[in-house]
Amino acid sequence: MEDKKKIILDCDPGSDDAIAIMLALFSEKLDVLGITVVNGNRILPKTLENTLRMKQFLGSSVPVYAGCVEPLVCNLIPERKPELPRVTKNDCHGDYLKLPEATIGAEHQHAVNYLVDTLMESDGDITLVTVGPLTNIAMAIRMEPRIVGKIKEIVSMGGGHIACNISSSAEFNYWADPEAAKIVMDTPVPKVILPLDATWKACISYDEAKELERIGTPAAKFAAELAKLRIEGLKVNDVSEHNFELRHTPGTVAEKVLYRYDTDRAPIHDALAVAYCIDPSVVTELVDCNVDIDISLGLCDGRMVADVHNTLKGSAPVTAKVALNADSGKFVQMLFEHLSKTVPVK
Repeated sequence: MEDKKKIILDCDPGSDDAIAIMLALFSEKLDVLGITVVNGNRILPKTLENTLRMKQFLGSSVPVYAGCVEPLVCNLIPERKPELPRVTKNDCHGDYLKLPEATIGAEHQHAVNYLVDTLMESDGDITLVTVGPLTNIAMAIRMEPRIVGKIKEIVSMGGGHIACNISSSAEFNYWADPEAAKIVMDTPVPKVILPLDATWKACISYDEAKELERIGTPAAKFAAELAKLRIEGLKVNDVSEHNFELRHTPGTVAEKVLYRYDTDRAPIHDALAVAYCIDPSVVTELVDCNVDIDISLGLCDGRMVADVHNTLKGSAPVTAKVALNADSGKFVQMLFEHLSKTVPVK
């Protein structure tokens, strides 16, 4: 029998984080060692509460660790990130998941200390799956640089090669703590990045959400509810600006890529990172890139810069593989398969 992939899931729930947690905990291919929580979609007390609600809802034994309350430095200048910290906002997440309040607590150890201790004691066989700002990971690297040699791989939902969602040039996870993202990208750890370019291709439709609901398990019904909320949220927040056609230079990546939000579908961004860990074939276009993060405080602050053209031509090592496309049908079928279960693997 194939060994399970050991992962630590770093998240900031969030509706798509919640579905990512379910997918990870129901997968027989993943050994979820722990869940670390960071400030991101909401302030840390809310993201932690949502994580604990998910653990309680699923009856899971996976330990949960509270992490960093603030980004590293970016909110020291209030004008730089005016939307942080995210306390309330009319978006598809809401403040709290519609589940009973948690009667369980997090572990006493801080998430950053847990990451350092667990990685240092490991055989270098742990993958970090990050679906929120990279503050916890960057802090762990700064606190104990030797963990860089202990991380098998980082699979990160974040950034956008062409796509963006929080500013005219950036995606939220990396925008929310650009310095943290840069610290992580500058390491030699093998990295797979699932940016908006790929996650916008892994959408679930309203009809598929209703089909998921009909499966009838608690996880499937709750995931369907979250998916429908995301679809309705996109309608409320008018995403017509995302309906555009993009062209790439022939011979590099796809010559023509159409990013389109239809009114009856929505992406489940964070779940794609977990899906990739379960079955990498869910990503259909993966490009070797040199990746950097803009921390210049200007128009491109927080933007992921992916050199898909390999302009460095061997003068610097490739730092990441960046996903540019995904198989939406396979992704949705993975949700159906895993969320039809009633008891988490762990």
